[in-house]
Amino acid sequence: MTHSEPAGPTMAGFLEQIRHRAELPDDTEADRLTRASLHALSERLAAGQLYDFAPALPPELQEELHRFGGQAVAFDQETFLERIGGEIDTVDLDVVERRVEAVFAVLLYWLPGEEVEDTVAQLPPDLAEMLRSAGG
Repeated sequence: MTHSEPAGPTMAGFLEQIRHRAELPDDTEADRLTRASLHALSERLAAGQLYDFAPALPPELQEELHRFGGQAVAFDQETFLERIGGEIDTVDLDVVERRVEAVFAVLLYWLPGEEVEDTVAQLPPDLAEMLRSAGG
């Protein structure tokens, strides 16, 4: 079930949720974290899955997802976190993991349940568990 704002998903609303959950100082850091996380996720998923869940996201992030696509690249959770750490203000993998879990929690809130399950099915077990547990 998608939990969008009444007028549809907005970038400001999405980033506010990320900023709050990840305990970031401002929306600029939340934006960088969100885009880095979606970029890494987009490399791990087939293009069709990206297109399926894009409509649940704010238009700015839909555009971001449409830049990627093609063959999914196999990599594990550590590589996933390292890719994100290279794009944000920390490379400490524990901090990166906590912040990515915040992004995943917001994605779980915004995405329809069937898209969450389809996404989880394409991830390796460690990333799938990280996504599933982010909602709890």
